[in-house]
Amino acid sequence: MTAPEELAERLRTVYIEELSRARREPVPKSLHATQVRAMLHRAHDGSPMLYEEPDDRTWIWSDLHLGHKFSIGAFDRPFRTAQAADKAMHRAWIARAADGDTTVCLGDVSVDGCLQPHHVMRWRQAPGSKVLVLGNHDVDPINKIGLLDIERTALALVAPGDPPLLLTHVPLIQVPQGTVNVHGHIHEKASPTPNRHINVSVEQLGYAPAKLKDIRLLARTLRERRNVAARENTSRRIDIVKAAMP
Repeated sequence: MTAPEELAERLRTVYIEELSRARREPVPKSLHATQVRAMLHRAHDGSPMLYEEPDDRTWIWSDLHLGHKFSIGAFDRPFRTAQAADKAMHRAWIARAADGDTTVCLGDVSVDGCLQPHHVMRWRQAPGSKVLVLGNHDVDPINKIGLLDIERTALALVAPGDPPLLLTHVPLIQVPQGTVNVHGHIHEKASPTPNRHINVSVEQLGYAPAKLKDIRLLARTLRERRNVAARENTSRRIDIVKAAMP
């Protein structure tokens, strides 16, 4: 077993432990018991995938919540309607991704059955391949994620590199040494730690996908325990790190 494969197995073990703990203990308000059970079933069903596409041809974001009108107020999104938010994210996506690129969504494409035919059409129009790391809402049958063109789905991904990135929806409590956890789920809120986690919810990225190359650069800086404007959103932190590079 190669080092990346060993790390993928470690991630699977950690995720099962954390989901099992969530099932035994009072479930956080952001998770429903049925969602935890479904995610735990997926965790037992197979190992996390290795994601080995080039960083400079990969885009990443999370928690689009397409069509979900309550997301506007709940997460302080700067749009008057869910339709306006959806259109802005779609425009940002097609302006960045190109044919031959891959876009990774770290979960919660939509919620509460809000996915509509025009969302499916726009998803199909976005260039390149699509990969989904399943979020708690994606495992709910009401959301009909199967209607979307998705080349690969997984509960979690390992992106080998310097440093290795662990891609999950819910942020990990236990982040293996030497890795950085790239996650979504908590929207506009800060990650559990300033140096071991990177939040790529759309609220953190200006409602546009970020290039994995830039996320990796930020992760490398964080692993060196350099303080990178922990109170700023992820997009701003990326800009600060890129500006500091020669």
